Amino acid sequence: MAIIEPFALTIAFVLSYVFDIISSYGFSIVILTVFINIIIFPLTLRQTRSTKRMQDAQPELQKLQKQHKDNKEELNKAVAELYKEKGINPFGCIFPLIVQMPIWFALFRVLREPLVFLPEGSNIGTFLSGNPPLFYRMDLQIPPSEAGTLIEKAPYLVLVLLVVLTALYQQKQITRKSDNPNNPQAKQMQTIGKIMPLFFGFISWTLPAGLVVYFLTGNIFRIGQQSLIVKLEDRDGKDGTKEEKKQNDKEDDVENSVEEETESRRKNRKKRKRRK
Repeated sequence: MAIIEPFALTIAFVLSYVFDIISSYGFSIVILTVFINIIIFPLTLRQTRSTKRMQDAQPELQKLQKQHKDNKEELNKAVAELYKEKGINPFGCIFPLIVQMPIWFALFRVLREPLVFLPEGSNIGTFLSGNPPLFYRMDLQIPPSEAGTLIEKAPYLVLVLLVVLTALYQQKQITRKSDNPNNPQAKQMQTIGKIMPLFFGFISWTLPAGLVVYFLTGNIFRIGQQSLIVKLEDRDGKDGTKEEKKQNDKEDDVENSVEEETESRRKNRKKRKRRK
């Protein structure tokens, strides 16, 4: 596909540049993955915030479902208004995955046909023309399914298993169990959270091992990234709660002062009446 070629040429150039520094094809893919995830960090941040807002809005969604249970059209309008009010994008959760798809296809092409995309006369091109790109005893150009004996498949199996486990952990980070287990939206999110890691495990078995290294590195990077984002969000939430509490305390103090002043005036009036 013509649209993939610019991505493939860019990836090949970055791999060549990094390889000139560290002389490792596998770690060049790792560094490339970190670089790409840093670039798409704003999208990941929006994804995390959108997911959190959607989870926080679950009680209100449940109320709307009860209110409009017999009118689907009114329910859809009410949900759309709620999403707009809360700043929720229903597609924000999958947008980073969509953005990365051209990168996956491009990296697949580079791994399968490296000499087509790598700069002519590059050190990495010379290396690949005479050596298989091994990384922890894995040929990064072949899928795990094409490895030889069971012993030769062992490192690939570990790699695929790590992809599944890190994907599961990542899904647990960005989703949480709903207070209402019968909530259909919560059930749907939990089901997707279980299916996606297994799907990635399945496709990892059939894709070049270098792309599986990309998946694993991306998962590990995003786990750390999600932890940082959640901590920042929680801190901001606590700060907001403290400010709100201070504001409420000030309002209570003002109300109490007004009440005390009113009570004092009332007592003074009574005293004046008695003197008269």
